[in-house]
Amino acid sequence: MTFRNPTDFADAGRTDPGLLLDALQKQAIERVVPALDRALGRVDDYLFDRSQSGNDNLGLTALRDLRRVRSQIAQRFEQALISGFRALRDPRAASAMLGEHSGLSLLSEDALEEQLANEQLAESMSRMHAPSLELLGKRIAHVLGRDELKATDNPLAPAFIAAAMRKAVEAAEVDPGVRIVVFKFFERELANALAHAYERSNTLLVAAGVLPQLRATSKAEAMPAAALPGEAADATGGSGHGQPGGGAATPAMQPNPADQAMFASMLGLLQGWRGSMGPMAGQGGTGPAVTLGSNELVTILSLLQRDLPAQLQLAHRNQEHPLAVQIRQEVVEGARKLGVESDNLQLDGLDEDAVDLVALLFDVLLDGPQFDTDVRRKIGRMLVPYVKVAVKDRRMFMFKEHPARRLLNTVAEACEGNRGEAPQERELLGHVDSTINRLVAEFNEDVAIFETLESELRSYMAQHRKRFELAEKRAAEAQRGRERLEQARSSINAELSQHRGERELPAVMDEFLARYASHHLTQVVLRDGHGSPRHEDAMRAVDDLLVAFDYAELRAPVEELPQLPREQFEAILASSGCTGDAARGAIESLREALVLLSGGEHAADIAIRMPEQQVSPEPVAAPEAEAVLEIVAGTDKLDFDGSVLDRMRKLQVGSWIQLQTSPERVEPAKVSWISPISGRLLLVNRRGIRVLVASAVELAAMEKLGKVSLRDGETPFEDAMQQVASRLKSAANQA
Repeated sequence: MTFRNPTDFADAGRTDPGLLLDALQKQAIERVVPALDRALGRVDDYLFDRSQSGNDNLGLTALRDLRRVRSQIAQRFEQALISGFRALRDPRAASAMLGEHSGLSLLSEDALEEQLANEQLAESMSRMHAPSLELLGKRIAHVLGRDELKATDNPLAPAFIAAAMRKAVEAAEVDPGVRIVVFKFFERELANALAHAYERSNTLLVAAGVLPQLRATSKAEAMPAAALPGEAADATGGSGHGQPGGGAATPAMQPNPADQAMFASMLGLLQGWRGSMGPMAGQGGTGPAVTLGSNELVTILSLLQRDLPAQLQLAHRNQEHPLAVQIRQEVVEGARKLGVESDNLQLDGLDEDAVDLVALLFDVLLDGPQFDTDVRRKIGRMLVPYVKVAVKDRRMFMFKEHPARRLLNTVAEACEGNRGEAPQERELLGHVDSTINRLVAEFNEDVAIFETLESELRSYMAQHRKRFELAEKRAAEAQRGRERLEQARSSINAELSQHRGERELPAVMDEFLARYASHHLTQVVLRDGHGSPRHEDAMRAVDDLLVAFDYAELRAPVEELPQLPREQFEAILASSGCTGDAARGAIESLREALVLLSGGEHAADIAIRMPEQQVSPEPVAAPEAEAVLEIVAGTDKLDFDGSVLDRMRKLQVGSWIQLQTSPERVEPAKVSWISPISGRLLLVNRRGIRVLVASAVELAAMEKLGKVSLRDGETPFEDAMQQVASRLKSAANQA
């Protein structure tokens, strides 16, 4: 049967349900039927092995029977799927489709066991693929104009597939025990086949505009590999397509809904991007199209992995020749070396998506300014292993905890902002180099190597991280101290300004308040707090000085001037290192100024100053310095985008941004601490060293100037995926 290839659903797919059903039928035939063929092949091998052990109950006799009807089983099964889609187009044909048994009947023990194996297949597959199956069923029902679609009416649902499988096997004259073995092997092969079929089918429907915003309400249930008669469950069963080692998803690695939605969106946009790129290498020739199978593609990639061509090792990418084009050229060349002679070489649909997405992902990673030339070259060597992972295991794009994804994040974390300037940094880069060398040398389609390498690199980095965390903690404590000091100074200056009022004081009094009293009160507030006895005593001493000034300015006789409390004034001066004779001299200078005021001199004309001292107090900001704080938090002179400011204000401790530290250098910066006083953010680099303290408004203004950029994802992998999605959308808009 010939199917229409729905390469563009922008117009026809939205108005022609028949076209959409053709596309879904094509997925069922291309994914599910080959799974049955692989299962029958494995049963053949299994029976042959049993025959060698002398057990003829499931040996040569059963093997001959199976080989005689093997093609008939596959044909009947395929015809049942086609009939299922025909029934969707014409509901009147549904009743005669699978010829389900009606009425009650007694079942033999073998028949009952066969029925239970069939039901187990349907139930286990339904639980494993519950979210994708739910979405697909609702979208098909929407295409058909129905409120819902029963599982037994959906040709892609496990319930329908199991019923079709049982009908196909029942017609074959083989031992009941063989039928059960077929169901068990088919269950294992079907797990991966359905994952790909549901992934592609949902993507096609989303691209056609069928309920693109729909979200699943059910959750997938990780299923153990089915045990086979006479043999232990093989964790690497099946083709290995779709999951690491071919096994079922583990509870620790569940799909992320956001990543699933993004992945489906990107698959829908890839076609438009390819159209903007023009014919790819090996395509568009005049000869007959030759589709390169997944196994052949992996073989070619393995050769490239061991001997990566020079153009793929370039540290700087050429936008006119992206990695997707370059790696396809190498694949075509490798196919020719293997004897595939064709000027119109095609990749399998899902394999093509995997190659292009990984190439785009590495294009984004290697385009970024956060890596220097040598690091780009290191990361570029990981391209081919990651293409192989994507071809064998599409879950890398949807599972946050996928080993390959975690390794790439860990490598990026070790390399971002690492220029090898310190011995520890050079040592870490050397360990990264060793990790990549092992990946290239040892990866042979078993993703366990990614988990091993990631764990080793993460453990090594933990030693450095402890030292960096200590530096980060010290930076946060230092900044916290600065913030408290600024707050204390600001509050004391405001308090002194309030008590001083509009008085025009002599220079000696002004200096005493601005330097000595302000410094002493700041220290008291930091240690004891506002309203403490020491704070109250110091403020009374300041008020006594101001009252004495008021009396003197009114020309009160010297003997009637209030006395300055010597003990409190000495305490104020002592906190700035002014003690002994120096303190007594300072108090006498204040009294002398009061005497001159009382005698009729104006405050501005009194030239008395505080005596010089060897130990000067730390300069304290004058009340006028409050304007500096207003500039930090103000918005009147800063240009920024409101939406960016909202994102900056939502940054939390542990968030990462990209910070331009020089015209040629961009490095990651982590929000280490947010001041509860000013709201300013402390940013540190990977080594825990402070690189910037700024408010959200200042960061938004820096983003406007191109000095700061926000990550689109929480990790380098997610951030790169977001950028790939943006590139694909831009290409689609320009098409």
